[in-house]
Amino acid sequence: MILKDIYNYLTSDEALSLVLSSTQTDSKIYPNFARISSRLPYIVYRSTNPGGTTDEVLNTEQITLTITADDFLQITQISYLLTELLDLTATEIPSQTYKIYYSKKIGGNDFLDELGRHVRAINFIFKFKKI
Repeated sequence: MILKDIYNYLTSDEALSLVLSSTQTDSKIYPNFARISSRLPYIVYRSTNPGGTTDEVLNTEQITLTITADDFLQITQISYLLTELLDLTATEIPSQTYKIYYSKKIGGNDFLDELGRHVRAINFIFKFKKI
C-alpha cells in the first residue's frame, strides 16, 4: 500500500540518483522486475505481503529492495544508502496518504544471478496508518 510513497521518496534522493546514474526518463528503480534494456546498477522493489496486515492500530507491510550491479562494492554502497534513507530513527518518509511510524531493516541476502551479476536483496518492514 505504501509502495508509491517509498518509490517517490527514493527517487527524490540526489545521492541515490547519482550512484544509480539515473536520468529524467529512467529512475533505475523499478516495481517487481527490471526492464530488459535496464543498465546496471538498478533497484527492483516489491511488497512481499501485498496489502499488508493490520494489527489493532497500524498496518504492516514488508518490502524487499533488490540491488543488481556489476560489482560487490556498488551493491554495498547502494545498500548503505537505502538503509540510511529508510531508517526512521534518522528521518521521516513523506507521504500525502499515510503516516509512516516505523521502518526497520529486517534482513537480506547476497548472491550472483544467472548472468554473474552481484545482487543484494534487503528486506524492510514498515508500520503505518492512513491519514
